[in-house]
Amino acid sequence: MTSNLFLKRYDDPQRCSAAAAHYAWLTSLESGVRLPHLVTRTSRHLAFERLPGRTPEVPDLPRVASALGRLHDGAYRRELHSARLDQPHATPTGLVLSDFTGPRREALHRAARVTGVDLAALDALLDRTGRPAAFYKDPNVRNYLVEGESVAVVDFDDLTLAPFGYDLAGLLVTASMTFGRLRQQTIMNCVDAYRAAITPNVCDLDELRQYAELHHLLTLRYLGTNGYRHPWPTVRPWPDAFTPT
Repeated sequence: MTSNLFLKRYDDPQRCSAAAAHYAWLTSLESGVRLPHLVTRTSRHLAFERLPGRTPEVPDLPRVASALGRLHDGAYRRELHSARLDQPHATPTGLVLSDFTGPRREALHRAARVTGVDLAALDALLDRTGRPAAFYKDPNVRNYLVEGESVAVVDFDDLTLAPFGYDLAGLLVTASMTFGRLRQQTIMNCVDAYRAAITPNVCDLDELRQYAELHHLLTLRYLGTNGYRHPWPTVRPWPDAFTPT
């Protein structure tokens, strides 16, 4: 790292190349959401401009949700209106976005066996793929920077198709595991900000709760690391676990 650059290192050149392709596609959306400028790259390094800002805190979450919605809306308007969640999608930049179900089923099944989640119900949720397509880009609250009223998005390692609301649920889960239980008003402010930014108003609250449980299963192994201090079952912002149906 230098004073003006943030250097992201990769052990695997393919991971480095994929992150650069993800970044290029997200930049092409022209969503109005700030992304750092990619200054230079090698086979194992991406050098981004170092953006000013800090990790979002609870009061910042609705603005982060709005930025997330603008990214999803830009992707849907530009090309994902023709994508299917159960099939990979080839973008005009040459990037292929993996489908929603394939990359997740095995990992979710492993976690579900540990927690006792009904696998049939989980599969039914994963196979409900007739919804409009947005995308997944690790929604960890630490992958955003806040400066004043501006929100920037960083980290471009992972990118797949996902339904609208899926990444919003991930933002709420990671924020809850970081800061503790969120107030219902904070949740609703985030949902309203996200809905206001997207063209298809498809962020259903019951689905959001189900997607949150998927994120919980996929985030279990990180508890106690990366700032995740609170187990999701202790900070879930609704009374009980919402079993996928």
